Formats: sequence, structure tokens, C-alpha cells
Amino acid sequence: MQNSNPLLQGSGTPVDYAAVTLDNLRAAFDLALDAHQQGIERIIAAQQTLPTWDDLVLAVDALDAQLQAVLFAASPLTFKGDTWAGLLGELYGKLILRYEQKLSNKALRACYVKLAQSPQGQNLDAHERAVIQWYIRQFTLKGALLDEAELQVLAAAQARIQDLEARYRANIARDGVHVSDEQLLGGFSPRMREELRANAEASGMPGWLIPADDHWTRDVMAVASNRELREAVYRRYHTRGVSADDSQDNGKILAELATVRAEKAKLLGFSDHASLSLREKSAGSLDQVQRFLQTLAGNIKPAMGQLRQLLDARAEGLGIDQVRPWDRLYLHRAGDTAQASLPMATFREYFPLANVVASLAHMAQQVFGLTLKAGNDASPIATWHESVMAFEVWQDHAYLGLLYLDAVQYPGKQADLVETRYVRNRRVDAEGVYQAAVVMVFTDVPAGLGQESPLLDHLALRKIHHEFGHALHHLLVRTTTHVGSAVSLLGTDGVELYGKLLERWAWEPDYLVDISSHKDSGEKLGLEETRTLLAALQREEVEGAAQNLLMALFDLDLHASPDDGKSLQQRLDAARELCGYWPLEDFERPAHAFDYLVNHYDAGYYAYVWSDVHAFDLFSRFRANGLLDRATGRALQEELLAHGSARPLLTGIEAFLGRAVDLGPYLHWHGLA
Repeated sequence: MQNSNPLLQGSGTPVDYAAVTLDNLRAAFDLALDAHQQGIERIIAAQQTLPTWDDLVLAVDALDAQLQAVLFAASPLTFKGDTWAGLLGELYGKLILRYEQKLSNKALRACYVKLAQSPQGQNLDAHERAVIQWYIRQFTLKGALLDEAELQVLAAAQARIQDLEARYRANIARDGVHVSDEQLLGGFSPRMREELRANAEASGMPGWLIPADDHWTRDVMAVASNRELREAVYRRYHTRGVSADDSQDNGKILAELATVRAEKAKLLGFSDHASLSLREKSAGSLDQVQRFLQTLAGNIKPAMGQLRQLLDARAEGLGIDQVRPWDRLYLHRAGDTAQASLPMATFREYFPLANVVASLAHMAQQVFGLTLKAGNDASPIATWHESVMAFEVWQDHAYLGLLYLDAVQYPGKQADLVETRYVRNRRVDAEGVYQAAVVMVFTDVPAGLGQESPLLDHLALRKIHHEFGHALHHLLVRTTTHVGSAVSLLGTDGVELYGKLLERWAWEPDYLVDISSHKDSGEKLGLEETRTLLAALQREEVEGAAQNLLMALFDLDLHASPDDGKSLQQRLDAARELCGYWPLEDFERPAHAFDYLVNHYDAGYYAYVWSDVHAFDLFSRFRANGLLDRATGRALQEELLAHGSARPLLTGIEAFLGRAVDLGPYLHWHGLA
């Protein structure tokens, strides 16, 4: 009999979000959690003597897939308020604990080892053998070889880590800057003013409200002619997580978190947490990653020196005696004639969200042969909010799965939410039935005014292309197990590669002109003005690259040696000096709101730099053959995307390129060669 709970339907049935309640969320999760625990016990009892692929690996696969799908499908409902967020946070903690318990189970590990060593196991195909070996490694990394006393210590450390991460995240939120005098908004476009007024009205306030989030902080830094306002907004955003109360100060929490992570790593046989983290990533050892980052730092430091001199000269021309952090982006934009001829506020008008989504669907069709089918009035695909779009995804008349696009900010939605969630992984169950993939894309595009479509500036375009790249990666996998199709198992570097690759299209002037369409007239951007604007934005990217690089260096330094006596500020100062970046202001505490380190990027933030370098090289093949070339897209899927986590990433990159990776395209584009 079919279960009526909307969160317990099969992969082919979209969730009826209007029917999801707190009660059936808890009921669905409890049912899936109990089924998982009892199912693992039954599998162990039945598989100890003669384990098989179907009754061990695929049976565990099915239990994992269902437990993940219940919680991840419901995860967007945090926007409904604290009660929903609290319940989802509680259930997520239980999910992580359950997976930890599964992978520290000695009896279950013995079943996988026995299967790997059996004649049947040795006759499995390469993908199947890779899945079994992944499990055996994971059992070791999660403590299955520890004794009972050590397992208790490990469980306590893991619980402490989860508590510290939750506290760190909770401390980041900060109210925005309220403006009551419109004269302070010099440089703001009429649309920006209207959006900020709408923010204030939504909060029951007069005037204008500038949220303390990445999007608005960056916009204000770029356009606000009032230097005091720029400073106020910058300080508000860059002091998040700072408190005189040690229990609420994220610097103290992060330092303790790094120490506990190190203790856990040593218990598992690693010298430090960074080495443990890198064990399941794609870039190599700690030494290899550090040398990679230091090589780039050597390239970027001279360029940063030139940039600092340039901005100093521009500041002098504007009567600014010392360049402060809230001046830098303003000086970039103020000194570029491209920003005057095509202001970003005007650029946005050529990229209504609906048109951008249509262009992404067209790219997916041209490059990968995908068809995105939206629901219609007769057969709508339910979503959790009216602004969310949903698509069935097909390739060569085969149904691949569901794509949800939650692109727009709305009340209750987390600020700066830009991520992709893998709700269900593509797999084929033990009965040979295909289970479709489900993926959710989130970005932070400001809502449109009135009935108008939301508009995207260039950064928003890059974000939506980046997250769409993650979604394509998930949908274009061709492996047949829940584990093998879990692209996250490539590590943060392997995951970010495809987001960074899709970003490259947003930097191509011909492509942007082609997908542009003015919100009122439908006319396209001019090619020359687009080229000029992109060149100006490209010059700003040296600073962005240096910032990512220095935070990657900081992250690895912290997690390689957290107890060496260095403070967070000393680590940050050293990384900034290595990259030629501006010294910290006395109030700046970037580590206090560096939430990547509590969102699975600990000892993994380097992924954004590493993947960017490799994405530039991959994109060189598209630039040579055509940005929408189907043959190149097919090769990318066959050599890289299709393998999921079942093939080493660097093997696939070199197969696609037909050679070793070249840093040249990245260095040349950033002016570092």
C-alpha cells in the first residue's frame, strides 16, 4: 500500500510541498531512520558468510538513499521559520550520527572486506569494485578499526564538532544598516533605492535597509559615493561573528573547533586534520596542495603590488589620503570608463531571470543534449515557494531526474544562500529499476519590483552559472549506485570544478550579448560595450583571486597545525603578506564569519582556487571548438561527468584535454603570466 506521507514517495514522484507538515516531516524521518538502523542489522546478519553485491552493497545503497532523500527534500522549508529550521537542524544531526555509526560498524566492514576478497567481488566491474574499495576506506576513516574505548572518544569528538559548528553558524547573522536620509544614497540607481526601500518595508521600517549580506555589501562598496556609508556597511558585514562574550565569539569557537578536529584526526591515524580531509579529495597530499597554493601566491603578489599602487593613485585623485577596505571596489569602478558607459545597474536590465534561465536551458540542450521540461497548468511540479522553478530533465528521450531552481530572495530565505543540494543520486536498485536524480539549486538574486522579473548583475550571472554547473554534474553522471553517483565524494575540489567551468561562459562577450534581452525593449547589449565592461571586471578579479588564495592558505595553515601557538590574526596576516594583500584593519575579523569552514570546506577551501585553475584549462577546449559545441560537451560527459566519483578526477581531466593540466590559461587571463 502506498504511503501517504509526501516525503516518502518514490524518486519519480515530486514532493507535494503544500502537504508537508512538521508532523509528517518528523514521522517520515523517524521511519527512514528506523528502517536504516534495522535494515543494516538485518544485512549484517544475512551477509556475514557469503556477501553479495545486490544484498549487501545495493541494499545499503537503498537505505542511505531513502534517509538522505527525506531530509534533503525538506531542507528548503527552513524559510518557514525557526520551528522548521530547528527541527531540520535536529534531524540533520541525527542523520550525520547515523552515517557515522554505520561507517564505524566493524561487522558491516567485515562484510565488505569479505565481498572484496571473494571470487564474486573480484569479478565485479571497475565501477562496482571502486564502490567497495571506497567503503572499505571509509570504514577506516570513520573508526571501524578502533576499539570500544577509542570509539567512545571519537563519538564525543564528533558530537563536540557538530555543536561548535552549529554555534559558529548561529553567530554569523547580523542586522543590516538602516538609512533614513536619502541624501546618503548618492550613486545608488533608482532601482537599488526601490529594492532597499522594499527591504525596509518588509521589516516594518521607514527609509532604506541595507542587509548585512554579501550581495548588498558588494553593491554598496561599488557605487556609494558617501564614504561614511560605505564604511558603516563594510564594518557591519565584516564584524559578523565577533562578540565580547567568548561563548558567542566565532574566533574562540573556530580555534577550539580546529583543535577538536585535530584530535579526531590523530585518533584515526593522521598527523593533522588537513591530511585527513585531503585523503578523500582530488588534488593530492597536503604538501602538494600547499606547494600549488604557494606557487600561485608567488605569481599573484607582484600583480597585487601593481594593483595597490593603481588604487592609491586613484584615491589621491579623489582626495582620499589612505585607501581603506571600503574604498577599494569603489576606486576600481570609479576609475574605469567602462563603468560609466555601461553601469552595472544598466547591465542588469538586459538579464531578467526568466531569460537567463531560458539561456541556461538552451546551453544544456546544445552542449549536452538535455531537455528541461517545466510543469504546466495541467501537470504542475510542486515547489516550496511560488518563485521556485522546477524542471524534468531528459536526455535522448530518457528521464534523468528533477531540477529545482530557487534563485530569488524571499522572506525567510537565508541571506547569501548560494549552493546546490543533491537530494537523490542516480542509481539502479537491486531489482533493476532506475531511480532518478533530484537536485536543488539556490542563489540569492534580489526579488523583482512589483510584477517585474528579477534582474541579474554580472556577479549574479556567475553565481547562477556556477550552481547550474553543479546541477549538470549531478544529472549527467552515468554510474548506477548511490555512492558512485555521489559527486560530493570527489571532494570539494572535484565538486567545484564544474561550477567554475560553467562560470567561464559568463565571461565571454559574444555569449553574453547573445543571451541578453532588455527587460522592456528586448534589445541586446552592444558587443563593444560588453567587451569593455568585461575587461574592467576582469581587472578586478586579481584582487578576488588573491582573496580566495589567502583564505585557502589560512584554512590549511589552521588545520595543519592548530596548536602551534599562532593566533587567527597571525595566520591571516601571514597569508595576506604571502599574497601581497592589504593588511588587516584593526576591526576586521574575516575568520569569524568564514562559514565555509563549518559547511564541509574545512581544509578544503583551496578547492575554489584549484578548481578555477583546472576549469580555465578545460574551458580552453570549448573556446577552441565553440562555446556550444556538442562534440566537446559529449567528450566532457564521457571523460569526466559520467564517471561520478568512480574514477580519479585528474585521470578524467587529462583524458579530456589529451595532455597534462596547464596553469597558463588561468595565469594569462588574470594577467599573472
